Amino acid sequence: MAKANFSVKDFRSTIFTDSLARTNRFEIFISKPPMALSTGRPWNVSLYCEQASLPPINIASKSFKIFGPTYQRPFTAEYGGEGISVMFHVDRDMKVKTFFDEWMYKIVDPDTGTVGYQEDYTTSINIRQLDEQENVTYEIELTEAYPRSMNLMELNNAATNQTHRLNVLFGYRYWRNIARPRQITPVDIPRSILRPQIPVVDVRNTNVSTAIPGTDHYDELGNYIGRY
Repeated sequence: MAKANFSVKDFRSTIFTDSLARTNRFEIFISKPPMALSTGRPWNVSLYCEQASLPPINIASKSFKIFGPTYQRPFTAEYGGEGISVMFHVDRDMKVKTFFDEWMYKIVDPDTGTVGYQEDYTTSINIRQLDEQENVTYEIELTEAYPRSMNLMELNNAATNQTHRLNVLFGYRYWRNIARPRQITPVDIPRSILRPQIPVVDVRNTNVSTAIPGTDHYDELGNYIGRY
């Protein structure tokens, strides 16, 4: 009779050697948004974080069948961009609350209803898992993040020993593992590569020049060659 590959002894030995990741060993860091904020600093606000989450990733698939049983084939990935909830303690002077108030006012102006430019209000947020010696063992980055909503903060005369907590829902585009090299996207490619210079020969084959596509070209006598 075949025996199991693993035993309780193997599990205990592995856990004793590797240990387990603890949910209370973490930190987050909110990078400063591009637009100017007069209240608070992201570094100080990050210190007040009480609770956060590591975001999910879901591979979307659909049924596919060529021959034989139907099976699932992936066609895209979802990175949980609907939002991730982060809980903050609130200081006595309400600087944490004011920081997010002003940030959200920059996204949608409360007086005019005008929506700001995305590159002006989005930033990156790093979430790190730590070990018992404060070493970073895992780190992810939320890209193009911004606060989507804040919860109401209840005021209660009977709650004499309670403090305020602010729950902020951050929207973002996607997230990546910092240990994974970043892939080049069309946004990262320089314009000179997207529109390379190509050789253009005039009608008399007497001159070879380089020019950017999409412009008018003429030969040495001033005759119009065409648009490339």
